[in-house]
Amino acid sequence: MSQAEAALYRPLLHTIAYKIVGCSAIAEDMVQDTFLNWFKIERKEVKDAKAYLISSVRNLSINHLKKKKDELFDNLTPNLPSFNISTDISYLDIKQEISDSMAVLLKKLAPAERAVFVLKEVFNFDYSDLPAIIGKTSDNCRQLLSRAQQKLNHEKERFTLEPQKLSSLIGNFKKATLGEFEGLIKTLKEDIGVESN
Repeated sequence: MSQAEAALYRPLLHTIAYKIVGCSAIAEDMVQDTFLNWFKIERKEVKDAKAYLISSVRNLSINHLKKKKDELFDNLTPNLPSFNISTDISYLDIKQEISDSMAVLLKKLAPAERAVFVLKEVFNFDYSDLPAIIGKTSDNCRQLLSRAQQKLNHEKERFTLEPQKLSSLIGNFKKATLGEFEGLIKTLKEDIGVESN
């Protein structure tokens, strides 16, 4: 899995970290550390990249909380300690990472494969939710996801990148990370409609 492909999991990992640490900036630090660790390990030995990344961000977030708790008990004073989080410029790369990731999806996957991958792998939709969106059975969606994963890992680019489609997908993807899925689902459905004509 390339850096661009791994970045597709960023919204899911950020959500998990945020639920544990309760702070968006710290959650982003946990995600950054997760990716740093990911690119240091021998990834051939990892059977399920998504499960590994989720476990890693969860463990880092829990360890962060334990560390902060220990520090509070070690330094008990009448005044609560103030946490000065230094300015983090790592978020500046996120826009490019998302753009690169979406470009990979557009160049390697057919519209139905792309839709299933984004909704199931990135946003954790249930298979039972996909038939109404994709227009295929849950079993078909499982097959599409399997094919998508294989193509992302092994196949070369098959489609020409359309800048307008990339821009639309990125915009709707960003909204979906904030819980606004309507635009993303509409875009994915329109792409599948084009594919079936």
